[in-house]
Amino acid sequence: MAKNRSVAVLFGVLLVGGCGTYVPAMQELGENPGAYSEFSPSGDLEFKIRAKVYCDIVDAVIAARGEGVLPTGWAVQVTLDLQVDETGSLNPGVTFIDPLAGSQSFSIGVGGVLSSTATREDKYGSYWDLDRLQSRTGNPCRSKGEQVAGSSLLLSELGVTEWLIDSLKGRDFLPSSAGMKGDPFFKQDFLSYHIKFVVVSSGGITPTWKLVRLSTGNGGLPLVGAGRTRSHDLLLTFGPTFKAGAPNLAISSHAAQDFGIAVSNSVRNGARTFAPPQ
Repeated sequence: MAKNRSVAVLFGVLLVGGCGTYVPAMQELGENPGAYSEFSPSGDLEFKIRAKVYCDIVDAVIAARGEGVLPTGWAVQVTLDLQVDETGSLNPGVTFIDPLAGSQSFSIGVGGVLSSTATREDKYGSYWDLDRLQSRTGNPCRSKGEQVAGSSLLLSELGVTEWLIDSLKGRDFLPSSAGMKGDPFFKQDFLSYHIKFVVVSSGGITPTWKLVRLSTGNGGLPLVGAGRTRSHDLLLTFGPTFKAGAPNLAISSHAAQDFGIAVSNSVRNGARTFAPPQ
C-alpha cells in the first residue's frame, strides 16, 4: 500500500511539474472536438468561438435593422484575442537534523525555487460591412437558442444585440454635429464593446517525509505547483465603413484599444511570472 501511494505521488509530481515547459493547448484537459471534427481540439474550440461571435453580430445587426436604428454605410471591426498561460514551479525544501544530547537537536533547512512559464496567444481580426449581413443563410450559425458546448466563456450569452440597439437609440438622442460641408471629421460616431473573461486555476503537491535526521515539506510553497490562466478578449467597434484616404475614427479607436488590451495582458503576465503558483 505504501509503495502504491509513493508511485501515485511521484506520478502527480511529474504531471504537475511539466506545466510551463511546452506550448499550452487552447482547450481544457479532456475537452473533445465537437461538430467541427476536421479541426484539432484547439482549432475546434477557436472556430466555435469565432462562429459564435460572428453569429451574435449577425443577430444584432438584423435586430437593429428591424428596430430601424441601424444606419446604412456602417461596418464592424472585430478582434478576438485568446491567450493561455501555464506556470510550473519546483520548490524543494529539506531540513537536516542532528540529534544532540537529551531531547535537544540542531537543524538546518535548505531550499530553492525553479519555475517556468509558457504562453500561447491566438489572435484574429475581422472586418464586415453591415449592409451585407442580411440573414443567417449560408453561414455557420446554429438555430437560435441552440447552445454551443465548450470551455470558453465567450460561448455564453454575450449581450451584443441588446447593447447595439441601446447604443444606436442613444445615438439618435445625442446626434453628432453635422459640421461643415465636406468635413470628413464630423459625423464619425462609433460604438465600441469590449468583453474580457479571465479564468485562473492552480494547485500544488507537497509529499512529506519525516526521518530521524531528515525531513521534507518544510517550505512555505508546495513542492510542485502548477497554474493555468485563460484570458479571452473580444473587442467590437461599429462605425462608418472604411474609405481609402479618408479618416475613420472607428478604426483608429479600435487600434488604440487593441494596443491597450495587449499592454494590459503583458503587465498581468509579467506579474504572474514572478509569483510561483501556490
